[in-house]
Amino acid sequence: MKRLTQAIKTDIRVQFRNGLYHVGFVISAIIAVAIALLTTPTQFGNVIPAAILLIIGGTTMLYVAGMMIFEKDEGTIAATIVSPLASSGYLAAKLISLVLLATVESLISIYGAIGIHALGANANWPNPIWLLAGILSIGTMFTLVGIALVARYNKITDFLIPMSGISIIMQLPFLYFWGLFKHPVLLLVPTGAPTMIMEGAFRPLQIWEQFYALGYSALTILALSFWALAAFQKHIVQRMG
Repeated sequence: MKRLTQAIKTDIRVQFRNGLYHVGFVISAIIAVAIALLTTPTQFGNVIPAAILLIIGGTTMLYVAGMMIFEKDEGTIAATIVSPLASSGYLAAKLISLVLLATVESLISIYGAIGIHALGANANWPNPIWLLAGILSIGTMFTLVGIALVARYNKITDFLIPMSGISIIMQLPFLYFWGLFKHPVLLLVPTGAPTMIMEGAFRPLQIWEQFYALGYSALTILALSFWALAAFQKHIVQRMG
């Protein structure tokens, strides 16, 4: 546990030193202003979950790729493999630190937009438990997919095309939640489940929606965890071993 805690702290320091938090704060503030200007409080329940899906999908996998490819080049991953910190511990540190970053970005965007509206009128404040559960779930999904993909590549340019294709697919449920294409087939995309959890922060979910949102999210995260670990073992540990 001490090794994992130290690895998480190190990752956070590296992210901060490389400016990821600075960039994230600026982007989040811009998004908060954009949401506040382009929507009304009654639209938050539809707009905010879809916006977070697009925001996290657009940044999290790039953060994963940037960190892991940099560590491949620097030999950090190779050193980690022969250290007492197991592969699962290395991936857990990456997952926790990057999901934390995605969560901070999302909360700034959401509460920034709502706070702007609250200055002039009553705002629609979300349920923090459902909101946080949704953000954590969706951040975890994108991070795990990013790990599973980037393990195969040594250059960020090689990673961008497959990342873009998968990211677009994972972001498709925004059409459903924005009401642009309200067809349940979009809910088959796993990221639709945590997006619905976030929607539950603004309105009561029906029973089937709760089972879908929570159950499908849990099953997807479990499956992606095995996939990410298997990809890391196959494409990094075995090659370096």
